[in-house]
Amino acid sequence: MAKITLCVLEALASVITLMGHAVDAKSVYAHYMGKFDNVAKIGTVTEGSGHAELDIDQAQALGIEAFAMNIGQPSQPWAQSTVKQLFDKADQTGFKLFFSLDFYQTGDVNAYTQIVSDYINRESYLKTGPDNLPVVSTFSVGGVSPQDFQTWKQNNYDGKIYFLPNADTSSGYDNPETWFQQWGDVVDGVFGWETAWPAPGQTPANVSDAVDTAVQNAAHNVGKTYMAPLSSLQFKKCCGGNYYRIGEANLPQRMSQLLALNPDFVEVLTWSLTNSKNDAGESHYIGNNWAEGLTEEILAYSNTDIWPHYDWQPLIASFISAYKEGRDASGMTPPEGSEAVGAMWYRPVLKDASCQKPDNWQSAVDAVNYGIVVGSDASSLSIRVTSGGEVIRETPAQPGLNYGSVPGIKTGKQTVELVKDGSSILTATSTVDVVETNEDCFFNFHVVGLK
Repeated sequence: MAKITLCVLEALASVITLMGHAVDAKSVYAHYMGKFDNVAKIGTVTEGSGHAELDIDQAQALGIEAFAMNIGQPSQPWAQSTVKQLFDKADQTGFKLFFSLDFYQTGDVNAYTQIVSDYINRESYLKTGPDNLPVVSTFSVGGVSPQDFQTWKQNNYDGKIYFLPNADTSSGYDNPETWFQQWGDVVDGVFGWETAWPAPGQTPANVSDAVDTAVQNAAHNVGKTYMAPLSSLQFKKCCGGNYYRIGEANLPQRMSQLLALNPDFVEVLTWSLTNSKNDAGESHYIGNNWAEGLTEEILAYSNTDIWPHYDWQPLIASFISAYKEGRDASGMTPPEGSEAVGAMWYRPVLKDASCQKPDNWQSAVDAVNYGIVVGSDASSLSIRVTSGGEVIRETPAQPGLNYGSVPGIKTGKQTVELVKDGSSILTATSTVDVVETNEDCFFNFHVVGLK
């Protein structure tokens, strides 16, 4: 009997340990796309500009707890300068930072040892998990094997790393149960990237959480965590690429999915773009695009003067609050004292424009898109969408997150209104008119907040 009782207790302890790994405090981070390389003689955040400091202040105000600093050439002095600026500010504010090692840039894991070692004991370095270990993430795993990662962790940090890589392009990831059999001993969790958007294609499609669900279930089954991505769109017309990955209602659709999925962590893709290689210029920024780190090619369509995306931030702040408190999309709330918050976004050129359209342009929808978070009293509220002077939809508002992608967009001005008892109380009006075609053919979104 004693042996049976001991076995039961040991089994119960094992289950509790697994639960402790899989269920952690809910946290939201943001990918900081200062890729910290010097492609085409580009620097990153200029020291003394206050830009790194402002990024942290603004992100922290939304409820974002840390930046995942994407670093691809860690030995360069301009990389070290930007990292130092961020850590010096974060140490003063309670904000956290952690490294995301970019194996598309530098494929040798040992190249990152020194910079990780230099900062891993800083007060502002992010720690998590039952053993409160410093977090190291990645952007892909490149050609580095699980055994090589394990050796790197053990030789340099006595194994005491909370390893949370993005491995969704690695071999076997499409069968997560099998993948964790291979990788489970080295990772503490796994981070998705590609599931933030629908797969590239030539027909309109909604974002899916099928892969997130499968990976999260497999992770939790072996006591690991899952960090899910949240993003808006992809449009890139630079650096040898010209492609589109459907945005339309992707951001609020994904919010609703993640609130139902309830992952261990969420990472917003991305806060800002401060360099030109790879993901920079993909248009999914919600923060600042600092001109000192971007080429003129990118700044033509991915800047915060003409193409700001700040007005997505209130939606994301509401999402973060609901996520941390375990509420679903109907439980999203505007800030205290506000009846509603939200934004409209639209593409300024029609998809059939006679210009150099991006790859997968066929998947786009000519639509006025909106996301509006309404308080608990929505009985007399409706959402009215006007395009080119014509009302193309009016629908009752519901408490929580309301969103839509309203087809039938006309050229000219676009308006989304929150209407109460027949009168407009909040309005978002386009800053740039929609046209049938133009020379630029930019598929980025103009984002305008309700005011």
